Amino acid sequence: MAGFAPPRDRRRGIAAAVVALGVVAASAEGSRAWADDAGSGADPAPAARSARVTPAHLEDVEHMCALLTACDKLPLPAGLVPRDFIGCTRTLHAELASPAAVSFSLTLRDCGLRASSCGELRTCALRGARADVCAGRGKTGPVDMCDGDGRAITCSGERVALVRDCPRGGEQCVVREGKAICALGACEKDGPPACSPSGTRILECKKGKLVSLDCGAFGLRCVSSSEGPRCATQGPSCNDGSTRCEGAQAVGCWHGHEVRIDCGARGLVCRAGHAKSDAGVTHEVGACAASAPATGACDPSSPARCDGATLKWCAWGQPRSYLCKSVGLTRCIADEQGARCAQ
Repeated sequence: MAGFAPPRDRRRGIAAAVVALGVVAASAEGSRAWADDAGSGADPAPAARSARVTPAHLEDVEHMCALLTACDKLPLPAGLVPRDFIGCTRTLHAELASPAAVSFSLTLRDCGLRASSCGELRTCALRGARADVCAGRGKTGPVDMCDGDGRAITCSGERVALVRDCPRGGEQCVVREGKAICALGACEKDGPPACSPSGTRILECKKGKLVSLDCGAFGLRCVSSSEGPRCATQGPSCNDGSTRCEGAQAVGCWHGHEVRIDCGARGLVCRAGHAKSDAGVTHEVGACAASAPATGACDPSSPARCDGATLKWCAWGQPRSYLCKSVGLTRCIADEQGARCAQ
C-alpha cells in the first residue's frame, strides 16, 4: 500500500481470513496467551471444520496494531502482543499465516479488528463489564473477582486488566485460591483433564468445580494425545512441526492435525518449498513467504519513522504507509518503543 487506502469492511479481514474460527464467543481460561477467552457450546460452521486458513490482509493487521500499541488502559493480558507497531504487525501477520491461526485470540479478532478508535476497542474488550469495576482494587498487585453479572475480572492498579465473560459460554464465575475462573458447575472428584462427551470441550475437575476450555469456540474439537487432551482441527493426522507445500498452499500441523494455509490468496508463496536467497523469496510470513519486490525495495531492518501523522515502515522489503488518523489517532510519535501512532 503506497499511502493510506480508504477504509473497507474490516469485519471480513481477519474474521474472514481465519475461516477455521467459525464462532465468535468468549469466557473460560485458555491454555496459551492467544486463547485467553474461549467459551461457547455452539457448533462451528462447516467451513470451520475444514481447517483452512487464509492469511489476513496486511492493512487489517496494521489497523489492529495501530490501536493495540497506541491505546492505554486496555483490558488485555500483559504481553499479549508486542508494544511496538512493527513488532506487533509482523508477529500477528505471521501468526495469522501459520497453523497457529486456528487458535488466534477471539478478543483480538472480535475487538481489535472491528474497533475504529481506542474507546471502541476498550469497550469491546470489557465485554459489558463496568470500566470502574476495579476502583480501589489491585493497588499492590493483581486481584481477581466476579462482577455482578458473573464475569471473571482481573484487577491491577485499580483498572481492569482482563475480562472473561463466563455467562457467554454458559458458565459461572467462581473464585478459587484467589483466582477467578469460569466453570460449568460442580463436580465430585478432582481428576486429569479429558474431552467432553460431545468432543467440543476440554474438561477438568478442580477443587469441586468443572473447568473447561471450549475448543468449539475456535471451530476446533477436543482430541486425546500422549500429552493429554488438546484442541485440534478435523484435518488428517500429522507430526507437529511438519510442513509441506501443495502449490501455493502450505500444509502445516497444529496439535497433531493438519491445517492448510492458502498463501496464494494473499500473493504469497508456500515457504517450505522456497529456500532463502538474496534474489528470490527472502521474507518469511508464517508458513508463507513474500517475494522481494522488483522495484522500490526497502530494508526490512530499517526502523519505522513518522512523516507527520503518517507512520512509514518496511514490510518484507515493501515500503508501507499507515495514516494514524484513520483510526482516530491524532499523531505519529517516535520513542524508545519505535515509531507508532498515538492519541
